[in-house]
Amino acid sequence: MALIIEDGTVVANADSFQTLADARTSAANIGLSLPVDDTEAEVVLRQGYLNLLQRESTLQGSRISAVQTGIYPRSGVQSNCFPIDSDAIPNDVILAQLYASDAINSGSGTNEVQTGERLSGFNLQGAYSETYQDGSSQSTNPSIQGVYNALYPLTKAGFNASPCGNGGGLYRENMGYLG
Repeated sequence: MALIIEDGTVVANADSFQTLADARTSAANIGLSLPVDDTEAEVVLRQGYLNLLQRESTLQGSRISAVQTGIYPRSGVQSNCFPIDSDAIPNDVILAQLYASDAINSGSGTNEVQTGERLSGFNLQGAYSETYQDGSSQSTNPSIQGVYNALYPLTKAGFNASPCGNGGGLYRENMGYLG
């Protein structure tokens, strides 16, 4: 089944920001990989598209439609102090989908429950030792650094850190603080 491309017009049932051919070209140009089999590559691109939803609370602006399937298109967004048209899909979003797809293709679990405790400290004096936070567990949604980096200019924190924002002040609301 072919990918359904979101082009900024709120395409019904969209499941990718780019065609398979464009994704293969872009991935090859920057050293990322997609499966050789077209069907498998499309599945990985769909998973990458859906993976971006976990970052939505950190993004500037809001969706332009209640029925759209992905994080874009959005209104009220600036990137590097320039407004983004509400019917545009920024290249950073396309790149973020590629990074997510590459990580998924490389075996990164994006919907797994991880168990374990969060590190609160460590000591290297002669022998390595670790201490953990009481009652903590690891995040269920691991962060993919390339996705974070690509989307940063489009986030609330990225806006606030830019000259058009407040110049770098970070607030709980900008970081997706929930509690």
